[in-house]
Amino acid sequence: MEGRPPRSRGFINGEWTTLPRLTVIMPAYRAGATVESAMRSTLRAMPRDAELVVSVDGPDAETERAARRVTDRRVVVRTDAVNRGTVACMRHALETTDSELVAKMDADDVCLPWRFRVELAAMQHADIVCGSGIRFGHRAVPRPSYLGSLTSKEVGLLLPFTNPLFHPSLLARRQTLLDANAYATPSAAEDYVLWVDALLNGSTIHKTATAVIAYRISANQISGAPDYLRRVKDDPQVDRAYRAWVEALGMSWLMDNGGGTMHPVATRAQLEDVVERARPRTRPYMRRQLWRNATLIPASAC
Repeated sequence: MEGRPPRSRGFINGEWTTLPRLTVIMPAYRAGATVESAMRSTLRAMPRDAELVVSVDGPDAETERAARRVTDRRVVVRTDAVNRGTVACMRHALETTDSELVAKMDADDVCLPWRFRVELAAMQHADIVCGSGIRFGHRAVPRPSYLGSLTSKEVGLLLPFTNPLFHPSLLARRQTLLDANAYATPSAAEDYVLWVDALLNGSTIHKTATAVIAYRISANQISGAPDYLRRVKDDPQVDRAYRAWVEALGMSWLMDNGGGTMHPVATRAQLEDVVERARPRTRPYMRRQLWRNATLIPASAC
């Protein structure tokens, strides 16, 4: 098709057709100042057989104008007449594209040039891949996140205590996202719900040690809002996922000790038992995360 990237062939609905191997979805709202650089950095990193779908969550004329300044045949810019929210934009794009693999990118971040080369290699052994990131912006000194890999088991062990993955670095098999019903229901922490539901389905998640995005910290960031943590804890999808996952891990003691959703309560011995289930190289990082995010109680309180 004129103006679209080269596509591999696939058998869909009884007919041979062509499709990109990778679709990168970029929801965009009030991103007129950053979307163009986010798009250009993503295009530089993308493989040839890929497309970038920018979903402008309208009405947002400034963001749309900035997005349309990028005239690359791999770009598809979509606009909505009403503001439906990031989760709904992601779901709509997921349902209306057809690639084998799907990635996410935020409209205010920067994609590092080697991102997809690193993540596609890791996809040989996983269903979902995320990478490390470099935080920058809002007068902060740029600093990397944990520059170590995490196995699927280690990601799962960390999820009752923290979210160890950068959502904008996601690369996944489309079928894995559909099987997990990704982005189908609005949530204050749709990425956390996705990780858990994918693991509950038996999918595997890998975090690479390599930084693949520069993650912008901004004053109006949703996760920086004063009530964000409360909204996450009160979110019914997060509550469902959290309770199901601690039960699947055999860690219901996090709740039995007096804890709640995203509020783990444990003894030192219980936390050390979790740490020992990780690889030796990961244990210092895991120990820091568990001690930082869990409420410690004496063993006699259990």
